[in-house]
Amino acid sequence: MQSDQETVGSLQGMLAGIEPDLRHRDEVQGLHACELALRALQEGGYGVGALVMDEDHKIWAEAENLTFADVLDSAGHAEMRALDRFEQLDVDHPQPCQLTLLATLEPCPMCLSRALYAGMGEVVYIVEDGDGGMVHRRDHLPPALRELAQMTSYRLADVSAPVRQLARSLADAQLAQKRQALMAAHGRA
Repeated sequence: MQSDQETVGSLQGMLAGIEPDLRHRDEVQGLHACELALRALQEGGYGVGALVMDEDHKIWAEAENLTFADVLDSAGHAEMRALDRFEQLDVDHPQPCQLTLLATLEPCPMCLSRALYAGMGEVVYIVEDGDGGMVHRRDHLPPALRELAQMTSYRLADVSAPVRQLARSLADAQLAQKRQALMAAHGRA
């Protein structure tokens, strides 16, 4: 079993070895989100990164997941932090309905709900999260959120196979440890 340092080193090597394939429209931004996810792991967080961007791929806000960095921060999810940063901007910016939330991992129930309440026009993710993702379960949201969900579009990011594999590896890195830390923080370990 690899140590945390070895895992991060291996992921750094994967990232460094990816040559962007510009035939994929989300490739550059997807790689940047993966860089954020790697930074999250380096800081003790969970390997997820998120961006708020416009149709020209200009990034308006970004963040990495720091839920487990120093102390448990339940709002430390990458998507939550990126949306916080976007909403705190002091400059003119597009309306949220004109923007995309791009995450390396399919948003969880909390993050999808936040994106919907924030009015994001599109939610894009690099890899699905069969266990924790909510986009593929959005028909199970409460009525008001289901209505908001109908005003948002969803898709898998258009990235190359190496970027998709990197995002999966980042999300899977230290996953068991992070789940155990979450249970321990709630006195259930």
